Amino acid sequence: MAWLKDGSYIYKGQNFAGVTIMDSKEGIRYHPIMDGDGSCLCSGESSNEFIGTLNPGEKIAYWSLFSVPDDIDTVTVEIPNFEPIEDIPIS
Repeated sequence: MAWLKDGSYIYKGQNFAGVTIMDSKEGIRYHPIMDGDGSCLCSGESSNEFIGTLNPGEKIAYWSLFSVPDDIDTVTVEIPNFEPIEDIPIS
């Protein structure tokens, strides 16, 4: 794992680490947690078959592990190249 000056994360291997969540009230963005080897704790090559492209009508289940403060009730999910998905409840 590397923390770059511009605030980007670098994860090992192919994965969906580009998906982030944001606390809309505070404007704080959270990235998926990574393990000690720099692998994203999210869908990807180490957790399931990595699919780089979906055709119309196809679906894929995505999961990711985030660590956020206890007082956050909802987040905005940000997926590269898609509109943000707002007000997602978390528990």
